[in-house]
Formats: sequence, C-alpha cells, structure tokens
Amino acid sequence: MKEGENLAEPIYIFTNGTLRRKDNSLVLETETGKRHIPVENVADIKVFAEVELNKRLLEFLTQKNIPVHFFNHYGYYVGTYYPREFLNSGLVVLKQAEFYLDLKKRTHLARKFVEGSVKNMISVLKNYDRSSLKEAVEALTEKLHILDRCNMIEELMAIEGNAREIYYRSFDKIIHGRGVRIRASQSQTTGERVERADELWQRTALHHRSL
Repeated sequence: MKEGENLAEPIYIFTNGTLRRKDNSLVLETETGKRHIPVENVADIKVFAEVELNKRLLEFLTQKNIPVHFFNHYGYYVGTYYPREFLNSGLVVLKQAEFYLDLKKRTHLARKFVEGSVKNMISVLKNYDRSSLKEAVEALTEKLHILDRCNMIEELMAIEGNAREIYYRSFDKIIHGRGVRIRASQSQTTGERVERADELWQRTALHHRSL
C-alpha cells in the first residue's frame, strides 16, 4: 500500500441501534453487541436502519468532515447531515460562479436537472399499474429524447414546464379513476403494500410542495 493512501471508506448501517462517540472513535451498539469504528477509516455514513444519535456525535462528525446520509426502509434517499465545512466551502461558491458564467457549462447542468426531474416523473407514473398512463409515460419519454437538442436555458425550462403539465394532468386519472393498483411483488405483505402506496403518495405530494 502506498504511503499516505486514504483508507477512508463508506460505512453502511442496516441494523437498528445507537451510534455514538467514544473518545476518538465511533461505536455502533445493537442487540448483538458493539462495533468499534476508527473514525480515520470513515469517509461517510449511510444509515438504512433506525439509528439513534445525539448532538455530541454530530459535533464530532463535523470536526472530522464526515457527512451522514439517511435512507428509508425501502432504500429511498431521505436527506443528509453535512458538516459546516461542506456548506461553507469557498470552492463550492467558486464552482457555482464558474458554471454560471460559462453558458455551455450552465446549459449542461440545467439539462441534467431537467433530465433528472423528467426521469423521476416517469418513475412515479410507472409505479401505478394503469394502462391509461401509458400515453403520459410515452410523452414524457419523448421529452427526454429532445433534451440533447436544446442549447438554451429557456428551451429547457419550456420542456420541463410541458413535462410537468403532462405529469400533473395524469393524476386526474389516478385519483379519480377506479381500481387503482400499486405494483407490488408477491412477497410483500398487505401492510408493506399499504406502506408502499402511502410512500408513493407522499412523494407525489412532495412534488407539489416543491413548485
């Protein structure tokens, strides 16, 4: 191994428990015991389980520049705790200015934003098992295909506006239609299917609130 090579790597937590600081290391306490984690080996922490933590731990992670990413039971990203240096970094501000002043870079970034937004719309609609939504999915997919031909921010904004119009119009069919079914694997219990349906609805409501 080369001298000075960074050994830090992501830590994934899939077991319920408590994450706390002990001296200069981290300790994960679960029903099966304790796991000591040298902080020098941690690049970031990804939490998929129900984990308790406190302010003392967050202060320690801030000192070490270690972000914590949270995911729900289904693996969907919920949010991130970023240490102060991540948010106040002068490099971030410089990069933002660099992309804003360079039209080519700014357009590329805007295109990626719109692409991600439209793909998310398609993903949400596909979670509903309704043939009546097929036309909307195809229309949104067509919007993705023409993004690469757009060279102006205004064009990208227009495409996103058209895509959102198609997307929100589709929910008239979902909400007022009969026999709405959420795709679910045969292995899912009734409770899990209800939770999944509720989660999809919350995601839809989140899109409305973000406008």
